[in-house]
Amino acid sequence: MNEKKTQALADVERIANDIAASLGLEIVEFVFHSRGKHSLLRVDIDRAGMPGVGIADCELMSRSLGDRIEEVSFFEGSYDLQVSSPGLDRPIRTDADLRRNAGRPVRVEFRDEGDKVRELHGTLLDTTDAAVVRIAAPEGETRIARDRILLMKQDVLPGGRKRKSS
Repeated sequence: MNEKKTQALADVERIANDIAASLGLEIVEFVFHSRGKHSLLRVDIDRAGMPGVGIADCELMSRSLGDRIEEVSFFEGSYDLQVSSPGLDRPIRTDADLRRNAGRPVRVEFRDEGDKVRELHGTLLDTTDAAVVRIAAPEGETRIARDRILLMKQDVLPGGRKRKSS
């Protein structure tokens, strides 16, 4: 990608972040795929805490962003704009992921002190210690060192329904 297009894409990302912030949302992922004459701009959005984002949020972000980026002379050919949530199945890894998912039901696979793989269902609590994740489960609060976590995702029941927070 040439320097002009790289700068234009940075402008589009800035516009997307500004629009998301004005709507109380955050950009989780911003990806541009150039496929010759047809390209894809994919923007994943989320909102901290419960309930996260829904279809109406994605539609509003898509309309708002689509209107604004038409002003940027970046897209010479046709392109698709895809705005969606990060999805329930997306792993929770980064500090930003932890912050956004605080208060949501999660499923955590981790190695305990005896190096045995365990699974825990509960509510992700606010994280103040960068090295430890706190989970509120029916049996009480559990603290798990982040370096022992194998996988953490939002917790859902069959049929895609989120578990109720503990």
